[in-house]
Amino acid sequence: MGMTQSDLHVVELSHMKQLIFTVLFISLFSLGYAQTTVQLSKTSKGAPIMFVDSIQISQADLQKLKPDDIASVKVYKDNQAFKHIDSNANGALYVETKQFCRKRFLNYFKSKSSAFKHLLESQSNDDGFHYILHGKLLNKGYEEKLAAINDKLFKSITIIETKELVDKYGATDKNFGILIVSDDPET
Repeated sequence: MGMTQSDLHVVELSHMKQLIFTVLFISLFSLGYAQTTVQLSKTSKGAPIMFVDSIQISQADLQKLKPDDIASVKVYKDNQAFKHIDSNANGALYVETKQFCRKRFLNYFKSKSSAFKHLLESQSNDDGFHYILHGKLLNKGYEEKLAAINDKLFKSITIIETKELVDKYGATDKNFGILIVSDDPET
């Protein structure tokens, strides 16, 4: 018993609906679990593509950033690495904000020290911490340096109390010192 033209059309429509549903489902599912959202653009006209905190942005969005919020800027001249995003791009500009870097190093340090994790949770943030890297008290603009520390570089993390922080480092404005020993990150 053969299928009629009408039957074949119904089967094709059914398969097409299943295909569309599968594509939509996978797209929605991946959007929910994706780390970043990248808007594909083929209109760069030879300009670099720009990212802030792993999200592709426009030049207008980049101009909205405050200079004091920026921790690092990296320029990638090799457009081959970004051809899949924008074939017309002439390299890429990658910006990380201080907030983004701070989240990264806080999460990393929590994974390396249960004492640090407990202290951070008990204080609700790290506003009362002085970070000390290689025996030197870090001042403004340290986020990029701490965010660059990884398993390859990390050696240890130690928490010191206020008295030692004052006696050894002369820091009177914070409650805790976070001593970090690592190889020098390349920033």
